[in-house]
This record gives sequence, structure tokens and C-alpha cells, in this order.
Amino acid sequence: MCLKRADLNRRIGGRTARWVLLTLLFCGIGIATATKLEASPGPTATSIPKDAAVFDLKEISTFDAPDAVRTRFLFGAYAVCEAEPGANAGRDPAFQSDRPLYGSFHVGAASTEPNAGCHYRFAIDESAGPGQGYDRMYLDMNLNKDLTDDGFCRPMRDVPDKALAQVGTGVTQVCFEPIKLQIAPGDDPSPGLEVMPRLLVYANDRQYMTLMTTKARVGEIQIGGDRFTVVLGHGGGIPGWFDHPETGLYLFAANRANDRPVSSWYGGDRLMAMHRSGDAYYRLAATPSGDKLFVWPYRGPFGVLEIKAGERSVQRASVSGSLSSKDAAISLTDSLAGQSASPSSSFRLPAGDYGPLLLNVTYDTLNCLMLRNRHADGLPGGRSQEGPPIYPIQIREDKPYVLDFSGKPQVVFASPGRNHRLKPGDQLEVKAVLTDPSLDIMFRSIRKGEQLDPKVVIKRANGEIVAEGVMPFG
Repeated sequence: MCLKRADLNRRIGGRTARWVLLTLLFCGIGIATATKLEASPGPTATSIPKDAAVFDLKEISTFDAPDAVRTRFLFGAYAVCEAEPGANAGRDPAFQSDRPLYGSFHVGAASTEPNAGCHYRFAIDESAGPGQGYDRMYLDMNLNKDLTDDGFCRPMRDVPDKALAQVGTGVTQVCFEPIKLQIAPGDDPSPGLEVMPRLLVYANDRQYMTLMTTKARVGEIQIGGDRFTVVLGHGGGIPGWFDHPETGLYLFAANRANDRPVSSWYGGDRLMAMHRSGDAYYRLAATPSGDKLFVWPYRGPFGVLEIKAGERSVQRASVSGSLSSKDAAISLTDSLAGQSASPSSSFRLPAGDYGPLLLNVTYDTLNCLMLRNRHADGLPGGRSQEGPPIYPIQIREDKPYVLDFSGKPQVVFASPGRNHRLKPGDQLEVKAVLTDPSLDIMFRSIRKGEQLDPKVVIKRANGEIVAEGVMPFG
């Protein structure tokens, strides 16, 4: 059993501000989805150019990955543990605990595809009885909703120090024996992808399960005229095998894997990222097993992205950040040279349909930080359940795309939903997000010298003010 304790450096859940009985969350970001990208299948074996450069990658233990990125691999997929089984739960074993924990892992698909991939239901028990510690994990490995016919996982013995996540004081960490899982429907279940389950039990009665892959890939590659050390693995979820566009990919200056990755822009740590070297952009792809990495220059058309003030009385407008399409992510300002260009009003980009990942927009002295919206009405983090992401930024050869933010802002209440009802004495939690639906973005920050926080007023149906005050963005 792994009971080592340390300080927690990553928070689970977005930062919230509490006031009276109200929690207002503007654009909060959860741990597992902060760096999440929307994607469809990327380059396939038939779409990789025949003249693409091919590089061999070797297998390593995830625990032996370079220190600069190893902590990113220690969480992988995660699930919130619940006190009750879900509505579609199947058969459970006879538990020894009077408080078993339940949950489900989503693997084999992007976060924007909740109905794709595999959903592995699990339950955690205390084999020695109530209060003796959670030490037995039942996982529906054959996906038949029956937890009685798959056996169970026991805690690991002699857990390597490098396998331990940095968790805070008062947090119990239990690392279970590795198992092999089918990742996508239709996979041959015999080989499987090896994963290690981990239980985190917090003092405030929160429990989380994580599922990390135990193997990564490392090698030396060349992009343009420069050589890099590359690490390929599952850093933020398990969207598929090593060839999935959202698989984590970290680039370092050659033989300097303990330094900071050279592509640290938002979205630049995925296989789907397009990297700029000089005036050229490069694409990357991998084999399902991750033993080979392909690199080739983008040879398609280019277009122009511009930002303008629209009808606003503004002297200077600029933007920086990153965009994503269905199968690619691209930075406006970063290159493999390791230096970021200054925010600008115009960029030459590969043609395609994009949506914002992260945009930092400046109009004179007003600055706005925006992210792709991940919330829906009554659904914190549930934007994908209302439909796939949109890609409104259409970069074409013949006409510049003008980003002028002329769409009408909208407040989305991630909590409560429109049909939420309260009984007298109930506590109400409100999570509000300021969005621009036309671009599918949410505002993370608005500053003009100092942060411009929104003022919130809560009224009864008869107009009586219940509470009011300034609430910060999340």
C-alpha cells in the first residue's frame, strides 16, 4: 500500500470564490481538462507522405521519463469517486466496507467525444472492513457492467518513489497493481495497454481515482535543420494508443531533456501540434505502438488571420495565443527557435478551419484572456455534451479572416441549470461563465491596468436583492 504524503502542487477543480451561499465561477479550469484539445483522428498511415522522415523511439518506464515532464504522466485519466453507483450500474460484489466508492474511467476517445471510446466502471472496497483503508479495486475489464467476474486489483508492493504523485498533507495515496486494458472498442483485448490505477483520498472526504499508463517512448528526431529529444506518452487522459492526436508529445533541445520543453505553448504538448521552424510548419505522427515517429513539412496553402477593432474607438489591436482544428493545433507566435514573437495584428497560417484554444487579445490598454468554452447550461465542464466544438476561424488563401469580436457576449450558468429547483433551506451554488458563443470561447480574465471583475446581484422574483458584490473571474 502506498501511503506516502507530500505537498499537492496541482489542484483538482477550478479556482472558485465563495461569498455568502454563492459560488461564482467565471471560466474555471479543472485539473484533467486544463490542457485538453478537441480533435478528430489525425494523420493516418495513408496520409503520411512517403518522403516523411522516420525516427525510431524506444520504450521506457513512465516513472523514468525526464523530470521536466514525468509529473504530467502521473495522473492520466481521472474520475471522481461517488458514494453511490451510477444510474446504469450493473452487478456489484459483496463489499466489506459500508462506504464503497464508485466511478467510471473514460479512455480511448477525446474529451469532446463522451459517447466514444470505453467507459470502465469501477468500485473500491475496504477488504479489512469499514475504516481500515481502501485496498481493493474492482474494474469492469470486460465491459459487461458486472464487477463480479473480473477479479480485483491489490495495492502495489514496494512502490517506486518516482511513481508517487505529489499530493498534499492529509492525503492518502494508494497505488494499485498495473493491469492491461482494451483502449478502444474493437481492439484486440489480448495485448492491451498497461495502466496503473491510483486512489487519492483527501481529508475533506473527496476521493479521486487516476489511471496512468506505465510506458512512454523517447528518441532523437530532426525538425527542419535542428535536432530534438522527444518524449511521447499519455500526459492528460488516455485518448487512445500512441498514434492518437491528443497523445502527449514533448520536445526538448537535443540531449537536454531535463530542461523546459521548447514547445510549451498551450496545445504544443500534443502529437497534433504543428511546429514552426523558420517560415515552414511541420507535422508529426506516430505508429499505434509509438515505436516510430514521422515528421514532414506542411506543403498546403496558407492564409492570413487579422485582428481589427471593428467599430470600437481603438488605436492598436493585437493578439497572441493558439488555435486548433479537428486534427491540429498551432501557435500564433511560438517557434522551435525557443523565442516567442510579439503579439501582432496579422499572422500567416496554414489554411484550415480553426477554433481558439487560448487567445490573449489587447485593445490599447484593455487585455482579455480567452479559452475554448468547456461549460454548458447546468453542466460544469459539460460543453461536449451539447455538441462538438465549432471551428469558426476559416483561414483561406484568397481572403484574410478578420477577428473583430463582434459577437454578442452571453452568460452561461454551469450551475444551476435552467430546470434546477430548490427546497426551503437548500444551499444554492452558482457557477457563471462569460462566453462568446460565435467563437465558442469563455473569458478567463479582463484587465485594464487592473483586473476588471464583474459585479453580481442576486434578486428574488419580486425584485428584492438577496445579495450583491464583486466576484472575480475563476
